[in-house]
Amino acid sequence: MKLASIIEQIQFSKYEAMVRVIYSEDADIRKLDDLIRALPGVSTVANAGNSAETLSVTYKVGLISQKTGEEAFEAFKSNAIQKYSVITDIQLDINSIEEK
Repeated sequence: MKLASIIEQIQFSKYEAMVRVIYSEDADIRKLDDLIRALPGVSTVANAGNSAETLSVTYKVGLISQKTGEEAFEAFKSNAIQKYSVITDIQLDINSIEEK
């Protein structure tokens, strides 16, 4: 089997959802956007608002994945929390996941 035929069989989907990133007090909020963009599978990141009182930023995040939307965003959440100590939690609205 040739590589081209294998690649043609691979199916990726694009998903978008609203996520709230909870960060620690020592986080540089100006760099948080770039940290999210650097995660595997992330295609777009748009800041939808922040709250300094609750140490959170809301983003519209686009992902490209072979997984279902819910699985892809759970992996995104797990990767972000494990990779970056300044991210303490990610809250995901599962109902906001849209396949594009």
